[in-house]
Amino acid sequence: MLKVAGGKYRSRQIEVPPNGTVPTKSMVREAIANALLPIIPGARVLDLFAGSGALGIEMLSRGAKEAVFVDHSPEAARIITSNLVLLKETNGKVLCADFRSAIESFDAPFDIVLLDPPYAELSWYDDAIQELLQRNLLKEGSAVMLEYEQEPTLDASSFSRSRSYRYGRTKVTILWR
Repeated sequence: MLKVAGGKYRSRQIEVPPNGTVPTKSMVREAIANALLPIIPGARVLDLFAGSGALGIEMLSRGAKEAVFVDHSPEAARIITSNLVLLKETNGKVLCADFRSAIESFDAPFDIVLLDPPYAELSWYDDAIQELLQRNLLKEGSAVMLEYEQEPTLDASSFSRSRSYRYGRTKVTILWR
């Protein structure tokens, strides 16, 4: 079990998939939410590689209008759905799909994109960003958050600024459009 770090669901427990998911630490989720705070209220959020959905749930807890959760694991999708039901949160949509298929299915842009793929899959960071840009799914003023241990190679030329943070072995970069 994992506790929501802040917002209206603060201290509420959510379930975590038993295998293959390493949830973002509470301190890191809190810091990400604080960094994104100016754009969270009313935001449309995409939580790619969602795992337990903790990052997207943090955004909903702080006033995001909608969150779309994507994970290729049926178990993760089931747990995210269960977490949303437990919180009585109706503004979350769960897709059990690989990230490329999910991105192809979207037709409206996002304000916040949360990228936390398995750390071994370094190419997925840039692949996801480039596909989102090609499909025009990032609004002007949007932010893309990347969580990683080993820095991925990125083409960040489409972003106006970036900010990086370090929390022990975990690193976070936020790219602003």
